[in-house]
Amino acid sequence: MENIINHIITLDNNEKYMIVNQAIYQKKNYFLAVKVTEDEEDVLNEIKLLEETDVNGEKAVIIVQDEKIIELLTKYFTPKDSE
Repeated sequence: MENIINHIITLDNNEKYMIVNQAIYQKKNYFLAVKVTEDEEDVLNEIKLLEETDVNGEKAVIIVQDEKIIELLTKYFTPKDSE
């Protein structure tokens, strides 16, 4: 899996998201993404969990809808307090 943390992607609806974390689960790539402004200068208060998929040989992302996957990824992506 290519490391795309800190890369900005544009969804089909032209919203832009910066990838802030990524993981592999059951041989699929998942990303934690935060919405950014059109000019990519500011971070907005909207987060999405995305899954990498293949569309006609091209890499694409879809929004994760599966509640079990959302729960698992939320636990994984949540920072742990170091003691």
